[in-house]
Amino acid sequence: MDAEALQQALARQRRAFAADGFPDAHTRIERLDRMAAMVLAHAEEIVAALSLDFGNRSPHATRTGDVLGAVAAIRYNRDNLSRWMAPTPIALPEPMEREGARAEVRCQPLGVIGAIVPWNGPVLMGVLAAAGALAAGNRLMLKVPELTPRASVLLERMFAGSFAPEEVCVVQGDVATGAAFSRLRFDHLLFTGSLATARHVARAAAEQLVPVTLELGGRNPVIVGRSADIELAAARLVTGKMASAGQVCVSPDYVLVPRGSVQAMVDAMAAQAARLYPTLLDNDDYTAIASPAHFARLRRLLEDARLKGARVLEINPAGEAVWDSAQRKFPLCLLTGVTPDMRVLQEESFGPLLCILPYDSLEEALAVVAEQPSPLSAYYFGSDPVEQESVVERVVAGNMVVNDVRCQLFFEQLPFGGVGASGMGRYRGHEGFKTFSNAKTVVHQMPGDALLAQQRPPFSEASRDAVKAQVAALSPHF
Repeated sequence: MDAEALQQALARQRRAFAADGFPDAHTRIERLDRMAAMVLAHAEEIVAALSLDFGNRSPHATRTGDVLGAVAAIRYNRDNLSRWMAPTPIALPEPMEREGARAEVRCQPLGVIGAIVPWNGPVLMGVLAAAGALAAGNRLMLKVPELTPRASVLLERMFAGSFAPEEVCVVQGDVATGAAFSRLRFDHLLFTGSLATARHVARAAAEQLVPVTLELGGRNPVIVGRSADIELAAARLVTGKMASAGQVCVSPDYVLVPRGSVQAMVDAMAAQAARLYPTLLDNDDYTAIASPAHFARLRRLLEDARLKGARVLEINPAGEAVWDSAQRKFPLCLLTGVTPDMRVLQEESFGPLLCILPYDSLEEALAVVAEQPSPLSAYYFGSDPVEQESVVERVVAGNMVVNDVRCQLFFEQLPFGGVGASGMGRYRGHEGFKTFSNAKTVVHQMPGDALLAQQRPPFSEASRDAVKAQVAALSPHF
């Protein structure tokens, strides 16, 4: 779509929203059910499209995450929708309520939501955005990524077959289309992607006074405590890191380990990786890097670290010619001896590169994390409750997991989003419903006028004295 076509699509949705009014629970539930049926009907096409776009994407991971995960999220919104839509009573001062005054908050649809979804999870992220927008009673314009053309075309066909363009409109296009999309006067704009692109999106939205939710990324840290079970931590770390070959926004980037446990952690992670993926090239369960450009970028990060003195352990159990293959299967690489001048410690890897850093005290580990921009996710492994609480309390991150990684993505109940450089705002589940709604306060004034009449001039001396007495009584307390 060009800029004019985008404006026309937005205008069409605005007209439909104005003509139909706020949808009731039945209409919203019907839309959610329609979307769940749509996802299930195209399940195998989703698997095939994503695998072709990536060069290989684990079919099992797509079925569990993108298909079943999407349907679970839709159902969670559906099952809780009536409760979320109910007005929330707000307590007023007791004398006013005694005379019949009351107040409430009603969540009403905003209108038309814009959402820009990323290439690393276009189907799941597109459905999650749609679930939140539709549950809140809105219309949706969905900008899909050009880097996954098959999945993006499939998404357009799926939604076109199940929804009128006045309900959901899928937008295809390149960077120019994305820029024009960001300039539209939506009622809210959701963006998931890189910090660099987010700056342009936020600037364009600000020109239209469009509120934004930005879900970005960052260098996600892991602190392994002295009380941690190294084997357990290694198993869970490697499982999370190698899922989608690290191409996930909550994937860990660096692991802080007590100095005396570094080699044990490296050995345990290497063993776990070999156990999970004994082969890489012809292993359908191991996802390829999505594009030649991203593969080349990861290789540059790796070689930069090597040249500057890092020790690299490539986990390639079968000794396959991964670097000579066109499959873009990038092995898990564990890096030790890394230094701040290496790019791998300066950039989000978004791939299977994992730095292991030693620390001598918890304070030192926390200082390393604090020196970095606030990440989207942070992780802690250990069984010491005092240490655990200290880490959870002091690490600033959008979300945190104790004794696992990545699992926060699986729960629609949890608010999701970043802080600082890793994003702003929250969505998913109830938080998404609230983000895509206008929380309108409604005050019902008391029917009787006697109490209100006392607050109108001319004020009696008794009234003036009563107010002075209240001020005098409060003053000693402040």
